[in-house]
Amino acid sequence: MHSWGAGCGRWFRYTRPVHPSISPRAFAGADDLRRTAADFILSLGGPLAGHWHIGDYWWKLYQNEVFDPARDLRLWEDPQGRVLALAWFEEYDGVDWQLHPELERDASQRYRVQDEILGWGAAHPERKVGEDGPELWTWALDKGDEEHIAFLNGRGFKPDAFHMLQMACDLSQPVPEAHLPEGWTVRHVGGEEEWGERAEAHREVWHPSRVTLAAYRRLRACAGYTPELDLVAVSPDGDTCAAYTIVWHDPANRTGEFEPVGTRPAYRRMGLGKAVILEGLRRLRDGGCETAVVYSVHDNEAATKLYESAGFSTFNRARLYGKKL
Repeated sequence: MHSWGAGCGRWFRYTRPVHPSISPRAFAGADDLRRTAADFILSLGGPLAGHWHIGDYWWKLYQNEVFDPARDLRLWEDPQGRVLALAWFEEYDGVDWQLHPELERDASQRYRVQDEILGWGAAHPERKVGEDGPELWTWALDKGDEEHIAFLNGRGFKPDAFHMLQMACDLSQPVPEAHLPEGWTVRHVGGEEEWGERAEAHREVWHPSRVTLAAYRRLRACAGYTPELDLVAVSPDGDTCAAYTIVWHDPANRTGEFEPVGTRPAYRRMGLGKAVILEGLRRLRDGGCETAVVYSVHDNEAATKLYESAGFSTFNRARLYGKKL
């Protein structure tokens, strides 16, 4: 654990909790997985209410075999064992968190827990020091996070130009028909013989990628994954997965999320990425969802235009805030 100097401020020293009734601990396995997903994240209302979509949680947990929940997740609980805060270390120098509404309403406890979270992130053994020296980064929403932004500003965090567009699609509106090249089809991923090609498509789109066939196999076994919502655009010969998306269904909040979305470079501008998105929208609508969300990097004009063409529009922005340590 790094020993922080006096210039870092008292709040960056990660010690035992200041408030005795709320205590942190490491993520400990299957029961914590169930509790943090069903009893905590789903209860917060999802991205339209300013919180994570449950799909973010499943995807980040299972997209590769590098992430270690016992090391990279931390819970804050009350004496009854209720999760009041969940913090997530994001390599290489970031930390993100969600708070229970009860904790959000109690300013003194909220600030104390958030200071502990920042201290945990600053002292995390996997935090790397970049070319500009030691830093810590976190996220805040442009709309709805005014108190959170004030807290971060008070701790010396400043906004960065980098941000994610949060985009939503109203599923009460008609979903346009897709126009596919002759012989191409959109469907969900088939049997195990197709899984290697599906994983390879992701690796090519997001090169370099830590997604492997073993990681994809493990993802398919997680509680939040729905096979019929893992969609691909397939070549006429059936051998090539050219575009894909995983759609995550939040039945509690009637919201679906597209994460990830990708089209292999050789098959772009053929309408394949849009086709898998439109099929995902139809399946979400038929499954009872009212809204779909997707996130786009602020300067990725091609991705943003793709989502807009499928009916999405920007409703908020998630922005990075950073501090030099």
